[in-house]
Order: sequence, then C-alpha cells, then structure tokens
Amino acid sequence: MDDPLKFASVTEYNILICTVGILILSECVIMFMTSRGKHSTRKQSDRGTVWLVMIGWWCSAMAGAFFRSQSVPEAIRGWLLPHLSYYIGVPLIIVGVIIRCTAVITLKKAFTLSVQTTNEQNLIKTGLYYVIRNPAYTGSIISLLGVAFAYCHILGVIAVIIICFVCYGIRINIEEKALKAQFKEEFEQYCNQTKYRLIPRIY
Repeated sequence: MDDPLKFASVTEYNILICTVGILILSECVIMFMTSRGKHSTRKQSDRGTVWLVMIGWWCSAMAGAFFRSQSVPEAIRGWLLPHLSYYIGVPLIIVGVIIRCTAVITLKKAFTLSVQTTNEQNLIKTGLYYVIRNPAYTGSIISLLGVAFAYCHILGVIAVIIICFVCYGIRINIEEKALKAQFKEEFEQYCNQTKYRLIPRIY
C-alpha cells in the first residue's frame, strides 16, 4: 500500500492510508478487548475458523494492492475500474468499521474471535442483530470491499468477494451450529424471525 503513484493524487493516497489505519486500529482494539476476561467454562467449537477468517481478512485487505503491484503482468494491472470506485471504496471502509464496531458493542462480553459459548451467555437479538444475524461479519466484508474498490482493480474486488464468501461462509455455518446446540429452539425461532445472515433481502 506504499505507492502513491497508484492514485490520482498524494491526497487520495493519504486519505486511503488513514482510513485503512482506522480499519486496522479498530480490529486491534476489538482483539485486545476480546482477549480480556477469558472464561474458563466456555465451550470451544471453533474448529480453526478463527485462523481461516484472519487469513482471509488479510488476503482480502491486500488483494487490491496486489493486483496493482509489479507481481502481476502489466496487462492485468491495467484491468482498472473507473476512478469513481475510489470514492465509493473509502466511505465503504468507514461504514464497515462503524457497522462492525456497533455489532461488537451490542454483543459486549458475548463477542469472541473464536467460536465459543458459555451457559451464562444470552442470545442477542436486538440492534443490528434484529435485522441480520451476523452484522459484525457484514461490517468486515463491507470494509474489505471498500479497500479493494479504493484500489480500483476489478480482480481485487472479485478476489475479496470470493475469499469472503468462502471464509465467512464456513465460519457462519460452524458458528450457527454452536449457537443452535447452545440455545436450541430459541435460536431456531431467532433464525425464523431474522432470516438473513449478512445482507438484508439477499443472504
């Protein structure tokens, strides 16, 4: 991400670096807050998906820059989207951060990076969780797409969509199985009420 020449101006480059910095900082704060106060009685059901999501997140964050780099043939580097996509991408990063942070704050102590449950845990069904079942993941995906759009490369955007579909799809399936085992009929009723996992009226 350290090549201002990929952008129309140094200002555009600096704005993107700042917004990506906010994205990374928000993730670091979430990781720090999640690591505090671990509960020994939590039931671990992660199956390694925390690493899958982390690797997928990093690959998605770097996809746009990669396809604009010298690592790919010059012809492919030229598969650019209209410059307007930069002005779509930067706001998407911020919107995604806001959605993810709001979802994490709503869950409070129930939020964990790995899939785990505890007997003291309640099923959160308010706020963004009333609209979709996994808003924290939605926020991450929106931000990652924003980074790819800001780099204006079509393959970067496609790569992010594929990576997120695979990584978050696997993660959500594992997580929802754990929640169903923990909350049983309450979770089934919640799924019937809140039908969409990530995007209202789509998925």
